[in-house]
Amino acid sequence: MRRRLERGLLVLTSALCVSCGSSQHAAHHAADDAAPPVRGGTLKVVGNSDVDHLWPTSAYVTGSMWLSEAFARQLVMYPPAPDYATKTAVVPDLAQELPTRSNGGISVDGQLYTFHLRSGVRWNSSPPRAVTAHDFVRAFKLFCNPVSPVGAPRYYTSTIAGMTQYCTAFTKVPATVADIRQFIASHDLDGVRALDDSTLVFKLVAPAHDFLNLLAMPFASAVPEEYLDYLPDSPQFRQHTLSDGPYAITRYAQGREIELTRNPAWDPASDSNRAAWVDRINIQLGIDNELTQLQLEAGTADLAFDMSMLTANQASLLAIGDPRVMLEPDGDHYGSQHYLVINLVGPNNGEALKNLKVRQALALAVDKHALAQLSGGPDISRPLYQAVSSSIAGFRVGADRHVTPNGRGDPEAARRLLAEAGYPHGIRLRVAFPTDSTFPIEAQSAQASLRRAGFDAELFPFSAGDFWGRLLPNAQNARRGEWDLAYTSWVPDWFGSNNGRSVIMPLFDGRPFGNLSQNYGLYDSAAVNDAIDRALAAPTAELAEDAWADAAAHVMDDVAIVPLIERKNGWMRSSRLRNCVWSVLGQQCILTAVWLADAAPAKAGDRP
Repeated sequence: MRRRLERGLLVLTSALCVSCGSSQHAAHHAADDAAPPVRGGTLKVVGNSDVDHLWPTSAYVTGSMWLSEAFARQLVMYPPAPDYATKTAVVPDLAQELPTRSNGGISVDGQLYTFHLRSGVRWNSSPPRAVTAHDFVRAFKLFCNPVSPVGAPRYYTSTIAGMTQYCTAFTKVPATVADIRQFIASHDLDGVRALDDSTLVFKLVAPAHDFLNLLAMPFASAVPEEYLDYLPDSPQFRQHTLSDGPYAITRYAQGREIELTRNPAWDPASDSNRAAWVDRINIQLGIDNELTQLQLEAGTADLAFDMSMLTANQASLLAIGDPRVMLEPDGDHYGSQHYLVINLVGPNNGEALKNLKVRQALALAVDKHALAQLSGGPDISRPLYQAVSSSIAGFRVGADRHVTPNGRGDPEAARRLLAEAGYPHGIRLRVAFPTDSTFPIEAQSAQASLRRAGFDAELFPFSAGDFWGRLLPNAQNARRGEWDLAYTSWVPDWFGSNNGRSVIMPLFDGRPFGNLSQNYGLYDSAAVNDAIDRALAAPTAELAEDAWADAAAHVMDDVAIVPLIERKNGWMRSSRLRNCVWSVLGQQCILTAVWLADAAPAKAGDRP
């Protein structure tokens, strides 16, 4: 249920976007970002909802992953670079260098990765001690704990040797501190081993061209031994987090406040990626969308924690080129896709949605142009006609399917297909949607389109927590027919080349149907599963790309989903905040890169 861009963008009409026009470039760059940085001050962040998890292994919504960048470190990471190509390519973090075949870090067969850890990285334990390779082994061993497991298990069980067997055994362990500790101590994970304190080796089941991307996920953060004293992500744990990054969590009040202050154990010389200019990061929670926007405009807050901008405000501020507004990703890249999931196993309407012609009718029914306007207009959103967005491996120019004139839908063609399928009088559908962001107004627009095409669509609203936390991840809800269509979204876990796994695998792999699967409609295609396996085992990135494209094409042939729009994300910063570099994982300004214009000047010796 990952990668939601939570809360924000309230009800609007397409008229709000008339003046979105050509102001995008002006909105990306503030002239004073180039001024010399200063150290100090408190970064003020406000938002509505708490993290889903503080436990690094299972944190899997955007705000949680954004926060983790400040206090949890991985072997590799995405750098705070200004250009898209650079900031979407991994660089060393705790690793001394990226492993390659030429430096001996990757074996000839591509199945062994060896990392050497840099020195000087310490936990803020009492007393402080070094982060070691054993802390990474512990992290991967905890991936399949029975309390709060890793958010995307198939990424790792399909890649790391022995992990499937290890996880199968671990999930059966009683959910107690003692039993988890005993299992960790008595079971080895064959594919992750520490040769000594500073040398870590991974063994893969097959070469994986995106393995470094998997290691850049916050899931793969080092885990100190103290974490075994608590149930994963329990209230007790949340009061005892440790840090190996520049900031440490010094106050956590559930649903109300998170405060991070400088970690005295952090040595800037051991961290080439995090400048950490501000002294403190204070996050106030429980603040609604409109008040968040007002605080950002007034300058009493600097960033929003879990909310993109209200679309009405965004349109007007973009129109005047306000430098506080940011659209990310930049250039011709898009951050998320909205789509309709089709329940392929439900009993409603005599299992009508199993009929391909019915699904083809759905694909032709929706006015995607209207949805793009409602979601912010042409600078922010555009119609999507493939199973993945244009920033994902597997997207192919010229491979669009179910295109309608001007993207407006084709209700007449949809009605003909329904009649051919045996439903000349239409079908009644239960359409579930979340009540945050632009989803309510988009769902209403989709409902109108579907009704014109012969589908009697009835809308069922759910809170974001219930929608992505209860309704969709529980496969039994689909099997019982609690919903027929679900209006949802997805943000890839990484950008750049060969990121097909970050969308196609979680959304369309037909094999992992347990709770927390993101294949909400229970789509299962032998052709897609085979293409996923070919992509994962491909000897070159080019062949992997071809396999991802095959998988995406099969999804569209089967009409497992109806892609709707791809969109950028609009964020606002305060007028005093500088150096807002987009975070690949957090979809916001990187917390460790920003500085405040009104902070005290930097002292001699401070890092640039």
